[in-house]
Amino acid sequence: RYSNSDRLLGSAESESLRKTKLLVVGAGGIGCELLKNLVLFGFSDLEIIDLDTIDLSNLNRQFLFQKQHIGQPKSIVARDTVLKFNPSVKIVAHHGNIKSTEFNIEYFKRFSLVLNALDNLDARRHVNRLCISADIPLIESGSAGYLGQVQVIKRGVTECYECQPKPTPKQYPYCTIRSNPSLPIHCIIWAKEEFGSLFGDQQGATEEDSTFTDEEFEKEKLRLEEQRNFGFGRHLFHKLFYTNIFRTLLVAKKTEKDLWQGRAPPTPLLYADLIAKTPDEIKTELDMAADQVLPDQQVWSLKQNVETFIVCANKLSERSERKKWDKDDNLDMDFVTSASNLRCYIFHLPLQSRFHVKAEAGNIIPAIATTNAIIAGLIVVEAIKLLRSNFDTARTTYLKSKATNKVLLLAVENGRPNPNCYVCSSKSPENRIIQVKININLPVTTLNWFIKEILERRLSFNSPSIMFNSTLVYECGEGLDDEDFEFSQQQLPKPLKALLPFTEGTNSSVVVTIQDQVQELTLCLALVHSDELTEENSFEMSSEKPEESEANHKRKRETESFALQDSSEREQNSKKRTVILPDS
Repeated sequence: RYSNSDRLLGSAESESLRKTKLLVVGAGGIGCELLKNLVLFGFSDLEIIDLDTIDLSNLNRQFLFQKQHIGQPKSIVARDTVLKFNPSVKIVAHHGNIKSTEFNIEYFKRFSLVLNALDNLDARRHVNRLCISADIPLIESGSAGYLGQVQVIKRGVTECYECQPKPTPKQYPYCTIRSNPSLPIHCIIWAKEEFGSLFGDQQGATEEDSTFTDEEFEKEKLRLEEQRNFGFGRHLFHKLFYTNIFRTLLVAKKTEKDLWQGRAPPTPLLYADLIAKTPDEIKTELDMAADQVLPDQQVWSLKQNVETFIVCANKLSERSERKKWDKDDNLDMDFVTSASNLRCYIFHLPLQSRFHVKAEAGNIIPAIATTNAIIAGLIVVEAIKLLRSNFDTARTTYLKSKATNKVLLLAVENGRPNPNCYVCSSKSPENRIIQVKININLPVTTLNWFIKEILERRLSFNSPSIMFNSTLVYECGEGLDDEDFEFSQQQLPKPLKALLPFTEGTNSSVVVTIQDQVQELTLCLALVHSDELTEENSFEMSSEKPEESEANHKRKRETESFALQDSSEREQNSKKRTVILPDS
């Protein structure tokens, strides 16, 4: 069973490595391939942690799962399946959240190596911090379509996951989404908002301008009311795709503004005209015959979009309770696809396939099984290097989408720790605590919002406690008595101005210390007051992302020069040091 590894490493060393205790975090696309590799290599002491359950959409690439496993925990099914490959292996499966306090630093110290196969930034940051604090090597990985990466992380030896800045999610201006879409993605976001307002848990997406008055528009409102006689779907169709567009055109006419900046103005849609006159003329986005394209990859005709929208709207209106939009719910998906395509048609944008809409609306990066397999294989290669203490030969490896000089894999030396990283620099011999500056409106922002949105969501703290000098402002974590817990709860609704010494005037600041006992991380935040940030949800984090060290920046330039790629691919790879590649 282990003859190949024995020949590669020698029987004695091979047997020693197989007894090493490993932790695998994530049992999805990469995780399944990784577990298979580890078991077949002979690693005999593994633990798996995964929060998810198996979904139908997983079965095309996560080969440890089958149809009868849908709804069951991924970690447990993955363990049961790989044990059939090698029954002598010891595997402990945990169906739980890696951020749970049971998986603390003491838990991590039980392992010789941690292997990440996660799909989100927050969990990646959390595992990175625990490994840095516990001084346990970590192999980080991710894939996105044909792209992939494997990164080796060792405290004091290599840069950590947070040494390099991470891109913030793309956001689009609200006015563009609501009034002047110029890309299909704008219409897709609009359709999701409409779903949330009409049938989900959102409010405000379908607001109307009640102050607008016009004789023509008053007549149109009467026509809209008449549509109620034809059912909810017809009435909603007329409202979204004729009345609201008609009003936008009237506003543009009255104000004499070119809202569309030289583009053709939107064209309102009338149901009767479309059903009577529209041919099924829209071809697939690949310009292929329908029988050569999967149904989800076909672009619906305009008539199909109209009929689908009305059917979906009627069925959704009959639901007994409102629910959040779900990309795996066919009714939800069909509504967003048809609504976004109708809006695309109105604003003269190309219609999209259901497959494309699902990828955009669900923030889905297409998953390629072979990419996951390659990345999982590279993880095992780097794991063997680390377990043999060959840190000098360990590499960060990128899987490219196109071969350069017939090479798809680009291996580069691991970057050195960034001295300005607020995560791993605090573990350096100097034990420095990096200060991060945040511009915020102290009288407006409540402590609760500050904790949820900045500390937990943006900075990925798990159980943050807040100190000002020696004064405890807020305490979080296990073991609090009733009095301490009640004190912290009473602090939450208060504005920061009431909890911290604050001098009136812009640019006045106060420094607080954030401590996370779970992650064993301490961070100083300089809260700088700004009168210009008038709303609670407004803030600017000027030092959220640690600056890249000159040595690492030089190494990146050398790597890109060595790659000898064309300009477009060179630009893509220059971002790979910072792009978060999710495990699909």
